[in-house]
Amino acid sequence: MPFPAGFAAAVGGGTRSFCVKGFAVAEAADERVARRNMWLIGGDYVGFALGMAFLGPTTLLATLVHLLGGSAVLVGSLSTIQSGGWLLPQILAGRLVADRPVVMRYILIPAYAGRMALLLAVPAVALLARRHPGQALAALLFCYVCFVLGDSLSSVPWFDLLGKVVSLERRGRFFGLTQVAGGLLAVGAGLSAKAILNRPGPPLSGHLLLMVLATLCFLAGTTATALVREPRGEVQHTRAVTWGAYLPRLMAIVRTDRRFVWLVAVRWFSGLADVATAFYTLFALQRLRAPESMVGLFVSAMVGGGLLSGVVLGHVADRSGPARVIGAMMGLRSLAIALALLAPVAGGAGLAAMLLAFTLTGMANGCYMVGLSNYCLAIAPPAERATYVALGNTLGGLVALAPLAGGLLVEAYSFEALFVLALVCALVGSALALRQPRAMAMDALGHGT
Repeated sequence: MPFPAGFAAAVGGGTRSFCVKGFAVAEAADERVARRNMWLIGGDYVGFALGMAFLGPTTLLATLVHLLGGSAVLVGSLSTIQSGGWLLPQILAGRLVADRPVVMRYILIPAYAGRMALLLAVPAVALLARRHPGQALAALLFCYVCFVLGDSLSSVPWFDLLGKVVSLERRGRFFGLTQVAGGLLAVGAGLSAKAILNRPGPPLSGHLLLMVLATLCFLAGTTATALVREPRGEVQHTRAVTWGAYLPRLMAIVRTDRRFVWLVAVRWFSGLADVATAFYTLFALQRLRAPESMVGLFVSAMVGGGLLSGVVLGHVADRSGPARVIGAMMGLRSLAIALALLAPVAGGAGLAAMLLAFTLTGMANGCYMVGLSNYCLAIAPPAERATYVALGNTLGGLVALAPLAGGLLVEAYSFEALFVLALVCALVGSALALRQPRAMAMDALGHGT
């Protein structure tokens, strides 16, 4: 016997209502997972920013190398290690994770290994510094190299993960907000570093405590990423990509993607201009007679600049596209170097000029994620994010030896000679940044060029 029409209508309407509610519940659950993933990967970003403030490769760590007897060339090697050691190996990681639907283990294994290597530097320096400072310096640099290499190999899959869990429309705000959070905490870290270095205690104890705090921040951030629920990504092949297929694809990207070539060229000039940053601290200590305790204020100024960058430029990236942020980055680098050049003739305002130079440098460094990385993720096809990131970073690392050449230039001539050369590179890079290709991936979001 057929059901009455009213009963059938009621059941049909109830079924449709149940389905709609079911989809709504599922969508709400997916949104909760997405927000949780964003909070966790953002926590890693913030933890890393805080750890770098305590480590201070161009400030605190550079001072420790100097105290252990390191020359200007060795101080310059820190920037070479940081840039070259982080950028150049990424092409290997790119091949390893290319076309992988999930990448979490490729993040965690090298990241945890590198962070534990950095922690080992603390007892090594503590035991060797007094009687064998040369060996202590060698151990410190070796552990720092291991840390940078571990972070390098984990960064390519980390960016691929970020591309999956943070949508393109949210990335500018995401980078901006995480930079603000990391900047606020890092300003406090700089002030804490000043207090720690001023307290009485055994030689180098303050610097070693700062390294411990840095490592704990790095480990906490990596653990946050480990808790992300990774969605499966798009793949083009079912098998791992071979070198025979990977290398021709890299060449094809360089030959055919004008946006990518422009990005790499701007990065080269930015890297050459950034050589000056590695010597700002030594310049202030030796030429301007700044007290060692001012190093903590330099750290706060730099991370404070990154904070300002996050407040302003994340919004700019979402509204106008990351290319505008890249142009701002080159302008900020030019102004920072010019201030450093003027500091010795500024009289009593010399140290204030250096603090402002560190602030502008921090703002320029804050453009890396919002501008350079965001642009690379935007122009890359979803299945090739890891390949674009790895190739871009490896090509960017070709200027990694520049800080060593900068150290030789300082020893042979002067800080000012290096700063003038860096300023020329910054100005050329600024001109190039204003001539980005017309065809932009950001057009898909309604951003003008």
